[in-house]
Amino acid sequence: GKGIGFAAQIRTDDKEYSRSVITKALNKSFAPEFINRLDEIITFDQLDLNALTRIIDIELKGLYSRVEHIGYKLVIDEDAKKFVATKGYDVQFGARPLKRAIQNNLEDGISELILGSEMAAGDTIKVSYDKEKDIIVMTVEK
Repeated sequence: GKGIGFAAQIRTDDKEYSRSVITKALNKSFAPEFINRLDEIITFDQLDLNALTRIIDIELKGLYSRVEHIGYKLVIDEDAKKFVATKGYDVQFGARPLKRAIQNNLEDGISELILGSEMAAGDTIKVSYDKEKDIIVMTVEK
């Protein structure tokens, strides 16, 4: 059967079917003269959860360095990253909404925590995911 959510296992025949649908749509939309000028037509697979968490890791490098620069440590667990990945993935737009999801689910909360609490240099901000409440939880460890 077909998977639900992230398309981790895309069968070869599904790829071929998608490619044939795309080719038919291109042939309907563009003149053969234009299509013949193209060197190659490339189709991309949907991102899986593993790829999205790797993208999140790349995006978070800047956040880690900014937090470290002001004197704190930041630890984000894998479940929290997966939560952000699911919130920031859109089938139509791919990974583009990830930056906004990182900002809304991580950066905003971390900023409020830093500004609103009595944190000392060297404290660690731990970010985790609460499965029961379906929320991101941030705690400070001295």
